[in-house]
Amino acid sequence: MQIRTLHIILCVALLLTACSGDDGTPSVTPTPIPGGDQPVVFSASMATDENATTRVGFSQDIDIDKLKTANKGFGVFGCYTGLHKYVDSNVSPNFMYNEHVTWNTETNLWKYDPIKYWPNGEGETNSSINTGENKHYVSFMAYAPYSDNIDNNPIDNPAGYCIPSFSLQGEVGNPWLTYRLHENVENQVDLLYASHTDLTPILDLTKPAINEKVHFNFDHALACVGDKVNIICSKGLQNQVYGRVAGSITNARVEVTSVTIEYTLTAKARLVLWNHGEANWQTIWSEAPTCTRTVTLVSADNPDPYLKNIILYEATKGGANPMDNSTLPEQLIENMGVFYIPIDLEGYPQTAKVNITYRIGTTTTTDGSAWLYDADNEGSATLNLKDFADAYKPGKHLYINVTLNQMNIALTAAIAPWEVEDPVEMEGEETAAPRRDMNLQGQTKKSKLSTSLLNKEH
Repeated sequence: MQIRTLHIILCVALLLTACSGDDGTPSVTPTPIPGGDQPVVFSASMATDENATTRVGFSQDIDIDKLKTANKGFGVFGCYTGLHKYVDSNVSPNFMYNEHVTWNTETNLWKYDPIKYWPNGEGETNSSINTGENKHYVSFMAYAPYSDNIDNNPIDNPAGYCIPSFSLQGEVGNPWLTYRLHENVENQVDLLYASHTDLTPILDLTKPAINEKVHFNFDHALACVGDKVNIICSKGLQNQVYGRVAGSITNARVEVTSVTIEYTLTAKARLVLWNHGEANWQTIWSEAPTCTRTVTLVSADNPDPYLKNIILYEATKGGANPMDNSTLPEQLIENMGVFYIPIDLEGYPQTAKVNITYRIGTTTTTDGSAWLYDADNEGSATLNLKDFADAYKPGKHLYINVTLNQMNIALTAAIAPWEVEDPVEMEGEETAAPRRDMNLQGQTKKSKLSTSLLNKEH
């Protein structure tokens, strides 16, 4: 009898040891305790303001109002860790796995099915949990828009295409998703993640007071480049054109006929949903680590309302000398930006190459008709996105300034928060490239938006 008793004691001790790590944390994911009597309810807002929109006129931006429509909603992962707090290396999403939460227009509440309940341990009551006795911890992570990870058709289901995979349901560690750039800029998908902060904690939550919601504070995981592109005519070029107005020439002008931006961007990366306030990106190596996107801002073939050409500056006989004017003629082009993943693969920088074609024209008519143009002038310059401070911080916009000089074009850039709607003064490092005279007559024009996808990996 003594030997049998000793065996029982040893078995119990071994079981207790197997369930805990050296630091007292669970080494395996606990099983959620059934029998809860209080449902888990969610609320959501953007990081800036509960009703904030992102940028007026940019259709791909996501905000809370857009998540409430078209059954988009958001996805939730939940990890139950029992009496221990969340330890990323020891748990899996055993409480919720990519739960689809959508907006109920009848109740004006976020809903999902089937309902999950806060876990109650055996013999526990609401009062014992609320007072801190026998706590049972649940941690939540969320992203938007929701992806079902089933239909990856890039046209019919752009969210499913851009978010094609997740960590496995039983996979131990932080839940994650894979994000890839859409093959068509017009169908690109914004990506949000719920940020964990001291003001909006979503980790290590316990059963709250009645009717209290788990609140997701969503932030932008991507960055954007080229949403504002400003084309500027320098003083030197103005003065050159102004000097053409002499004798029988009544008017002279600078006309921009083509502006394209060729982006080389990281094609795919992994977003870890566990975070401490800032998007947690990780690189993924593939056979085609970068992809190209070409956006045409100005072209003769552009459909309305896109720009076909820009009369950037015009001088008239007897008009003001440009050297007497402190302002520069400019044309701001908006809402043609491209989302990018704010992380580089080593040896594969993300860049934006601006190609621009302009010409100088003159006329001898008093009504400004019958223009004669010089040969087209073509120039290009390239920005390395990482050369600009904060360009690799999620939720930032990189605005591009293109200045036409007499002998080259110069690029500068500025960083602004996602929510800024007004143009900002564009300052920063400058990149210049010499102008190249070129006759483009007879060449095929590019369409408004042409793209090529180099990374076909799913």
